[in-house]
Amino acid sequence: MRITLVHPAGFNFVPGQPDFSLLANRMAPLGILQLAAWLEQHGHPCAVHDCLGPGAPASIDANAAIVLATNPELVGFSVTTSGFMDAFEIAARVKAKRPQVRIVFGNVHVSSIGAALLRHFPEIDYLCIGEGEGTMLDLAEHRDPRAIANLCYRSGEDIVSNPRRQRILDLDDLPFPAYEKLAGFPRGYHLPLFSYVKRYGATMVTSRGCPYTCSFCDRTVFERLYKTNSADYVYAHMKYLRDRFGVRHINFYDDLFTAQRKRVTDLCEKLIAKPLGMDFNCAVRTGHTSDELLCLLKRAGALMVSMGIESADPGMMERHKAGVSLDSVRKTVEQIHAAGLRAKGRP
Repeated sequence: MRITLVHPAGFNFVPGQPDFSLLANRMAPLGILQLAAWLEQHGHPCAVHDCLGPGAPASIDANAAIVLATNPELVGFSVTTSGFMDAFEIAARVKAKRPQVRIVFGNVHVSSIGAALLRHFPEIDYLCIGEGEGTMLDLAEHRDPRAIANLCYRSGEDIVSNPRRQRILDLDDLPFPAYEKLAGFPRGYHLPLFSYVKRYGATMVTSRGCPYTCSFCDRTVFERLYKTNSADYVYAHMKYLRDRFGVRHINFYDDLFTAQRKRVTDLCEKLIAKPLGMDFNCAVRTGHTSDELLCLLKRAGALMVSMGIESADPGMMERHKAGVSLDSVRKTVEQIHAAGLRAKGRP
């Protein structure tokens, strides 16, 4: 089956104000790139269209025309809340031109809202709730919707939400994302200026989920199961980005890169023993790191580490981020600086 995967642009939350996000931080849409590589590994040709990519048109009609030009049988949209309406408007134009094309929406907004979206947006045929690889492969292989876990669909006047499927337990089974499908990668994709000194940069995600239970986090996609790529896989992925695309800095965009200490230690030791000439930045858990780990990250090529602070109000911290205090934040920043690293706070 011919599949096209779309990353919609979304909108600025401040009407009338310019959106500088594309100038300051344009990241490759890793979810659909890995999904494209997965589907092609199973024999289904995929096109990728990034509506936030360099050179992408601004109008809905023009983006819909690009999608239609790929001659898809199935179009998948990866949507956050801010990108949902752009995705829907593109989907509506695709449906108006070619009603036979199947439309599936997935990612965090869909997984959070669920079946209600099908009641209000008739142009959407399917919702993928949670992890997408198995569901999209089942759709591509024309399986009966009743047998596809993680799928939400219409049956006559009813909307059916199938049971969740087991998560992928070994992330090393997944291929590297299909970066080559992005026009202008990596030159047209860039990280925030303060996070790198070497060009070109790329983002990697080497885990799914998080082992912690902060009250503000939505777990509807990956639930409570925390899984990671191995150190060998991460090293090979970095080397692939360097050798094929000339990438020299990696932004590890995991929610918490250092949650599994042995994996990070193994990766750092490998990077020290066999240097790739690459820098990187990653996230640590405030109050749950050590001088030894930070020094090891520095020796392996880390330039900056970020940490979730969330609030400067002690009561708010106590209620919503268990085990983290403002004193632990101060101590962690001191440790980071002592190791020779830059510190970045995340709200």
